[in-house]
Amino acid sequence: MVDKKKIVIEIDNLYEKITIENNCQVKELLHHTITPSQFVLLKLISTNENCKAADIAHILGISPAATTTILDRLYKNDWIERVRSEKDRRIVWLKLTQKGFKVLDEIDTKRLELLFDRFKNLSEEELNMIKGAYQMVLRSLKNN
Repeated sequence: MVDKKKIVIEIDNLYEKITIENNCQVKELLHHTITPSQFVLLKLISTNENCKAADIAHILGISPAATTTILDRLYKNDWIERVRSEKDRRIVWLKLTQKGFKVLDEIDTKRLELLFDRFKNLSEEELNMIKGAYQMVLRSLKNN
C-alpha cells in the first residue's frame, strides 16, 4: 500500500508539472490577447448549449464573482453575448459571438499545431498509451 501511495504522489507531481508547463506554453501561444481563464470559459460556453454563469462557476469550482469578472472581460471584448431567456427573464444564457468563435478557432488551431509538434517524435502506439492513461484518469476522477 505504501508503494501505491508513493506512485499516486508521483502522478500528482507529474500532473502539476504538466499543467504548469502547458499553461506557460499556452500563455506564450496566446500572446496576451486572452488569458488562460478566458480561454477556458470560451471553450466551456462553446461546448455547452444553454450555459449560465452559475453553471460555469459550478463546473470550474470557482466563485460566482470570479466567473462574472472573467465573463465581463469576454463581453467587453465582444467574444460573448448575454441573452435573456424568453421564458424566464431572470435567466441569462451565455453565447459566443462571431468574434468569439473566430478567436476560439484561431487559438484552437495554434494549440493543436503546438500539440502536434510536441508529440511528433512519439509513435502511434505511444500516443495511444498516453490517450489510454488520460482516459483512465478521467474515469477515476468521475467515479469519485
